[in-house]
Amino acid sequence: MPKRSKNYEKLVEEVQKYKDWNLTIFCWLMRALLTKKIQFEEEKSKIRCLYTQLNFIEGLIEFMEGLIVRKIDI
Repeated sequence: MPKRSKNYEKLVEEVQKYKDWNLTIFCWLMRALLTKKIQFEEEKSKIRCLYTQLNFIEGLIEFMEGLIVRKIDI
């Protein structure tokens, strides 16, 4: 096996550090994106729940208006 120079070994170390740093940054970015996605899904779920409650209340108001109209007609 050929003898490798110190410069080659130093270059390999630098490349490894660079790769490790890039991997760290990539992990941070992925974690941030996943956190935002989870927050978005939670907010979307809250909005869907509020929309369902609003539809129920609107239906209840229409039902009560119908009862009032029938009582007036009698």
